[in-house]
Amino acid sequence: MIRYGVLGPLTADGERVSPGQHRTVLATLLIQANEAVPTSTLVDELWPDRAPGSATVMVQMCVSGLRKLLAPGVPARDPRQVLRTYRGGYRLEVPDDALDQASFLALAERGHRLAAERDPKGAAQALREALELWRAPALQDVTGGAVVNAHATWLDEQRAAVLEQRIALDLTLGAHRAVIAELRGQVAAEPTNEALAAHLVTALAAVGRQGEALAVFERTRAALATELGVRPGRRLLGAVAGLRPRVTAGRPKRVVPAQLPPDIADFTGRTEIVAEIGRALTAPASAPRVLVLCGQGGLGKSALAVHVAHLLRERFPDAQLVAGDGSAAEVLGQFLRALGVTDDELPSALVDRQHLWRTRTASSRVLVLVDGARDEQQVRALLPGGSGCAVLVTSRRRLLGLEGARTVELPELAESEALDLLAALAGRARLDAEPGEARELVRLCGGLPLAVRIVGAKLAAHAHEPIADLVARLADRHRGLGELRAGDLDVRATVDVSYAECPEPQRRALRLLGHAGLPTCTRWTVATLLDSAADTARDVCEGLVDAQLLQVGGRDAAGLVRYRLHDLIAAFAAEQEEPGAADAMERLVHGYLALAGRAHDKLRASRFPPAAPPAPATSATERAVQADPGGWRHEESGNLVALTRWTYRTGWWRHTWQLADAFAGLAERRPDDPGVRDVAVLGLLAARRTGDRRAEAMSLCALGDLRWESGRAGVAARYYALASTAFEELGDDRGLARVLTARADVDIERGRLDRAREDLRRALLLAQLCGDRQCRADALDQLGSLLADIGDLAAAEDCFTNSRQVAESLGSLRGVARAEKRLADVLRWRGEHEQARERLETALEISREHADVHWEAHVLRSLGELDRATGDLAGSERSLTRACELFTELGHRHARAYVLYSLGELYADQELPERAELSLAACRQVFQALDDRRGQGYALLGLGRLWARHGDGDAAIATLRAAAGIFARLGHRRCERTALSALAAVTTV
Repeated sequence: MIRYGVLGPLTADGERVSPGQHRTVLATLLIQANEAVPTSTLVDELWPDRAPGSATVMVQMCVSGLRKLLAPGVPARDPRQVLRTYRGGYRLEVPDDALDQASFLALAERGHRLAAERDPKGAAQALREALELWRAPALQDVTGGAVVNAHATWLDEQRAAVLEQRIALDLTLGAHRAVIAELRGQVAAEPTNEALAAHLVTALAAVGRQGEALAVFERTRAALATELGVRPGRRLLGAVAGLRPRVTAGRPKRVVPAQLPPDIADFTGRTEIVAEIGRALTAPASAPRVLVLCGQGGLGKSALAVHVAHLLRERFPDAQLVAGDGSAAEVLGQFLRALGVTDDELPSALVDRQHLWRTRTASSRVLVLVDGARDEQQVRALLPGGSGCAVLVTSRRRLLGLEGARTVELPELAESEALDLLAALAGRARLDAEPGEARELVRLCGGLPLAVRIVGAKLAAHAHEPIADLVARLADRHRGLGELRAGDLDVRATVDVSYAECPEPQRRALRLLGHAGLPTCTRWTVATLLDSAADTARDVCEGLVDAQLLQVGGRDAAGLVRYRLHDLIAAFAAEQEEPGAADAMERLVHGYLALAGRAHDKLRASRFPPAAPPAPATSATERAVQADPGGWRHEESGNLVALTRWTYRTGWWRHTWQLADAFAGLAERRPDDPGVRDVAVLGLLAARRTGDRRAEAMSLCALGDLRWESGRAGVAARYYALASTAFEELGDDRGLARVLTARADVDIERGRLDRAREDLRRALLLAQLCGDRQCRADALDQLGSLLADIGDLAAAEDCFTNSRQVAESLGSLRGVARAEKRLADVLRWRGEHEQARERLETALEISREHADVHWEAHVLRSLGELDRATGDLAGSERSLTRACELFTELGHRHARAYVLYSLGELYADQELPERAELSLAACRQVFQALDDRRGQGYALLGLGRLWARHGDGDAAIATLRAAAGIFARLGHRRCERTALSALAAVTTV
């Protein structure tokens, strides 16, 4: 049996029905279930204005589609078919218990009967069950004609009648507090419904909230006059009649209003901001002091404002007032009544109430708290008149248009403050038992006091649960936000309030940003996702910033304004459905690939002459890429990682490989960065998924580069071997030449000089055959390094010179910088220091111009070695220290270890043996961990010379012999001779 739902969107067995015409036909049949519905009625419902000539045929098609939905595989004339042709129309057989409307009406009738039998409790329960069947307004998603619309209206009226009777029964039973929240929403939605307003007045009065009850009456009276042009009826007047105070001959003694909510006993942190707010609200001034405390939901604005207000109570002895719900006129009425104004003295017009309010406060010291202000106009209408007064406002928006107001943006809690708050809630001993997990827990809370309170309450309620268990649940991106709920504390609901107040373009941008999952974004990102103009994207971004849903991170190195989503807001945004997400992400991927192409072309400095001039930059981002591609690539590396991971998870394999390839050419050389490794691996996996053998070979080569840069020579060699096999199978001479050149560098370090020399010769030949001059320059550079290591400096210089010439002919300044650095090292080894310095200065200038931080660090190391050779030890230390810092920032342990070797040698020259030994021992440890035998030889050479200098001859001899042995086995004759020379100097002594 199929169950149907009309009390909300139309459903069949809980599923929405589509397309729209099917919904209209099914709704019409359900309204007249078990009766014959003429085809003409269905035509009129589908086309209320004018039916097309093919209307009957189209109705038949709709019926056919519904039969497949309601009774799949059952023929039209089969007795089992629930939708039958009958007397010139159609009949839908629906059992009584299969339609939610029937269940609703039965429960409503039962409630009416029990009420008549004087069983209010049973009646209220039956009516409550009837109302629980409703999901939304009746037939909400159905577009129909007179029959459907009339029936939906009748059902909604039945629901309203049942709701009113159930509330009346609840009030009879004394459940006043339980219905107040529900009635507020109903009265707000139907401001002219006197029956509901009367119930709310009665409920508020019953719990002692006469002021709020009067405000409801006034709001309803105003709505009736404005919208209907009538006065309140007897029912509403009767409910409010007993609330008006009687005027007596002698007025009672006035009590100073103190309306602040109770302070929070476990309020923690915010010491500096508390002091700042206190100073601002009590400083001498010629007008009321106004301070706006703004920030995203969950930051504890209300708690902080109440805490500060309590601290300042003695400074405002005449009154501390809190603005409640309602219009400005209603709130001012509440304020004036609190100050002793009677109803007879209270003006009805807003302007008159404002005048009286300012008059009453002109010489007073009154503190007004406006919590959760919507806009500037709301606050402006409540400003008091005296300079001794102050107004403390909390708002999710910055209220920049509020004249004379000081704005304080509430930041996220610092880790120490969050831990203190968590300790106050869950106990310090609990945190001390799991300190690491406690820090991770508050990190996942994102600095939001609301989130910390929720997890603290959960820990307190489950005293035997390890903190690690809660951390694991909170870290799960599919359920983490759901864990941040305890009682009526709910992070998701708090964010939803701000989200719901935003216009649709801002909500859509937030949904798309959450879907993309980028760590940062720019206006270009938003414009691309929305497929909008730059001006529109700017307005959307700033609107989200004003709503405290997007944070400004300032301008980045490329000069672009960069934004970020708070982690919990990003999680909320990712939960929201966005039908256009796939198209938006496709635009974003293509946009990044286009920008990466621009940056790559700029960075390689027109390596190959373009067939046509590049397209002019039209956006700020494109101009930033053109002006500083290095700065842009640095800022966007995190986004490229995130986007590559997203495309892989989504199954966009081709895009994954394209992004990974772009990242390999653009990202800073950070070999130990998990993001860089992930992208390289995902690129390989995606290439294999697509079956693109060439893409797979290029990915293998990129992974080899990454492992080699991180010093893992053995792993790199395996990747290069796989890549070379793939390129050979493909007959790709260009790719093969490239991978042979890269593999030779690994072989040189590992002492496989014969294979390295053979690979380089083959690479040079292949590069010449396929016309790849860039590969030829790289192969010459590697061959020069090999020749330098075996001590043939003249041949090495020739290779570096030829490499430089090829790079210069290509316009590749980065290739020129690399060759200049290599030539400078040869010149330094030969003692030609001035010529070496000129070349290093050129290389350094080019590297910095192209934001090539990795190569800048290499050049600085050579400069440090040159300064040490010429006796400028201070200059040497500056260059080597900076090189060490850059390699540390890049996470390049391998290159940093070589700088540590150079620093060890420098400290030895500076007669700082302890620092020298620490540096050399540290570099040796890294080289051992990376299995870099050449590096170990250097470290032993440095240690041997250090110990020889300081008289430890035995240790020096053993160490230098070990170094010479390593260099001999590797075939690095130049370094071997250096070690043997140092050894001879020790033994002769």
